[in-house]
Amino acid sequence: MIKETLLLLFLAFNAIALEPFKAEYTVFKDGKKIGTSSIELSYLAPFYTITDKTSGTHGMASFLGFKRSEVSMFTENEGDYSPESYQMNQKVAFNKRQSEYQIDQDKHQAIGNHKGKKWQLPVPENYSTPNLVSLNLARDICAGKTNNLKYQVLKDGKIKDYSFTIVSQKDGIIEVDKHHSKPERVTKTWLDTRQNCIPVKTYHVEEDEDPLESKLIKVTKL
Repeated sequence: MIKETLLLLFLAFNAIALEPFKAEYTVFKDGKKIGTSSIELSYLAPFYTITDKTSGTHGMASFLGFKRSEVSMFTENEGDYSPESYQMNQKVAFNKRQSEYQIDQDKHQAIGNHKGKKWQLPVPENYSTPNLVSLNLARDICAGKTNNLKYQVLKDGKIKDYSFTIVSQKDGIIEVDKHHSKPERVTKTWLDTRQNCIPVKTYHVEEDEDPLESKLIKVTKL
């Protein structure tokens, strides 16, 4: 429902270490508040954990009890992020969805479960989890990268390509669009280079659906 609004993070860019944080956002649908979201980056050696959470607090999202969380554990080495595990849980009314996988680093293989079906897949040398990809994007934007913003993402037992394009830059705000196979699907993120590439706003719309937006409330260093 509002997965794309979870392309939200705070990164104090450093080639050696990430800085733990919590970023909080308000989520709107067709201009009306429907929920809140947050991303928290924590560290317990040797692993970082990035956790995305979204909850419906108003309107139909609240009535249906919408809740979604994504949790990725990963290690960092000279600016590269290596996934260790990923878990997604979503609940809407009586409907629940789960997806998860673990990485066998010795065998370079992912072992997971999606919608109750088990799977195994060799992993490429460089790849990301669905919610860790936003951290990769922010890292590259903060480093001044403007081209080839492409990432391999392991999702639902498959390797998928995520691609982004910078479409505008003004007063330190960089607008980034995500590529979609369907032209009616649109995902935009505005990153503030003056605040370590914190996304200050996101926008996502699907065909025949009202647009979803998120706006930054505050960022707290942990």
